[in-house]
Amino acid sequence: MAAARRRRLSATIASLVLALLVLLPVAAQPSAAAPDPPGDSSDGELTITSITTVAEGDDTVTVQGRLANPGSEVLKAPSVSFVPHPAGPQRSDIATWARGSTPVTGTALDRTTLDDIPAGSSAPFVLEVSAEDLLPDVSAGAAWVSIQTRTSAVHTFVGVHRRKEYVPLSLLWGIPLVLPADQRLFDHDDPGRDTAWDEAVGDGSRVAELTATPPADDEAWLLDPSLLDVPEEDPDSRIDASERTVRSERASALRDQVVGSRTLVLPDADADVAAGARNPQAGRMVRPRVSAGAAVADELGARSDVLWPADGLATKDRATALGQLHPDGRTTLLVPGTSVVPEGFTPTGGVRTTDSTPLVVRDGPLSELVAGLGSGDDVLLARQQLVAETASVLRERAGTPRTLVVVPDRDATPDPKAWERLRTTTDDIPWLRKGSLDAVLDEAASADPGRTARDQQQIAAATKGDRARAVVLTGARAQGLLDDQASMTTFASVRSDGPVWRTETLSTIHQLTSTRWRSAPGIQHRLQEQLSGDVELTHDDLVVSEGDVNFFADTGRLQITIVNHTEVELSNLVVRLTPDNPSLRIDGDPDPLTIGPGGRQTVTVTASALAAGQVPVHVTVATPDGQEIAAPATLHVKVRPTGDSIYWIIGGLALLLLLAGTWRSVRGGRRRAGAEVDPTEES
Repeated sequence: MAAARRRRLSATIASLVLALLVLLPVAAQPSAAAPDPPGDSSDGELTITSITTVAEGDDTVTVQGRLANPGSEVLKAPSVSFVPHPAGPQRSDIATWARGSTPVTGTALDRTTLDDIPAGSSAPFVLEVSAEDLLPDVSAGAAWVSIQTRTSAVHTFVGVHRRKEYVPLSLLWGIPLVLPADQRLFDHDDPGRDTAWDEAVGDGSRVAELTATPPADDEAWLLDPSLLDVPEEDPDSRIDASERTVRSERASALRDQVVGSRTLVLPDADADVAAGARNPQAGRMVRPRVSAGAAVADELGARSDVLWPADGLATKDRATALGQLHPDGRTTLLVPGTSVVPEGFTPTGGVRTTDSTPLVVRDGPLSELVAGLGSGDDVLLARQQLVAETASVLRERAGTPRTLVVVPDRDATPDPKAWERLRTTTDDIPWLRKGSLDAVLDEAASADPGRTARDQQQIAAATKGDRARAVVLTGARAQGLLDDQASMTTFASVRSDGPVWRTETLSTIHQLTSTRWRSAPGIQHRLQEQLSGDVELTHDDLVVSEGDVNFFADTGRLQITIVNHTEVELSNLVVRLTPDNPSLRIDGDPDPLTIGPGGRQTVTVTASALAAGQVPVHVTVATPDGQEIAAPATLHVKVRPTGDSIYWIIGGLALLLLLAGTWRSVRGGRRRAGAEVDPTEES
């Protein structure tokens, strides 16, 4: 009985277990209508507010920051850890690591657990690690570390310095001082032009902040002479007084701050020298801009022979072509490190190619680091990346003196204050010292000719096309600017405001040669199309009357009406009438003509009819130097002379008739006298 009862109980238990195994998966699945569980999987957002730049010996590395809770639920007892990470094998891995935000596995050298953080709040944290635990076998370098929670991380670096077993690196910071690719700056019809100039060079602008003090010993200015250009004041000027004032003030301030030995003057308008070296039409437009920059450099005691080609090409052919653009015939090229074939280590700032072309080499990673400085908040982590970048270069050839040149791209707009803060942090990095422009240029001039320049395809392959920028100043567009310049000269010669209009329009033409348009080709195209329409005086703008004319006189007058459809007064218009045959003669040309905007003038000339007939008379309107500016017109003149000669002919005929009548009367009288003889005489 007991055994049977146990068997029945065991069977019942087994059935219950089997039923639970079947039902549990179903119970584990939420219904389709069930809401998602509250909260999210994030355990906060990390921000580092302070970190030891470089730890000396066995110093303590301190990291301070805040953990914010952006979610809607309380963050319960979150923890923050300091986790070291092995360094990457290549320098290019540094930027990749710095962009990361994923927690890593490894042994935490310090961890702190915070109190609960309510939704929308944040809490500070502090982590401390002994420098002895970082890079134990390295005399100087940068440790890769992750400051992380369970779900998020900030990847950064900490410098470690134990012994000086190296030659310090020099850093030279180049500052491009150029105008932005803003259409409003060069469009005379844009109502926001004066505002654009104030934003570009006025108080509070990037240019104003970057040049508030003279360049430091370790800085170099790359100056577009356009910033020193001050429009003349003239009643006919299209430039607003406010624009003239802000440009004048900035030009004056710049001249006060320039240090010639620390300044490289670019071609005027930062003209695209790379395009000028590629085709003859662009060369004709760019060469005068290079000469203009050289003249400004002489005035400032600066240098203009360092050219900055946008495509970075430094081959022998390109160097020769660029040299032909400069009045001195010889140049140094400012190029990125990708312009030369790598030799397993980062090149120093001043080198020469195997063809003896001197180069100033921009360091790519550091230049990109500076370009990314959007605000002062970016400086702290950028400083730590600077530590890692320079430590990596130092490790390549610790005993070789080298200079790194930092020049962000032209279209980069790093925050000026952030730039200055990052530059001054070099004092906190033991293996860095200040470089100088003179030293880099001397190094480039005297270096052994050992670096191999890459061709265009090799540069594209090395950069994966990331830096490729369209060539805006093509041969066709450069020829268009040359044509516009010729049209502008013609139009200016007959405009009442010609001198000032010519100067201002010519400045716009020069600006359209700029390298800046490589980052904004659409704007350049629109400006050039607008310019072409402004400088060309079309046949519809100046119209000459034509038609049939009767000229029934020996001497009389011809009248021609000329209509000015433009919005400007035209003066010095030379009108010429040319008959097709000698039956009609024009007795003197009319005086030069002036016609107001939208007005008309009638020109009267004296003519003489020499014979009857149909005479086409061609009418032209030209500039003082003979350039025709209106569509040719033709008067079809029907000539029939009716002057004094007709009366002489009539008088002569009358006299002949009188003489003939007299002669016939005398002859008749004689005949009658002979018929009446006395008969006695005959007998």
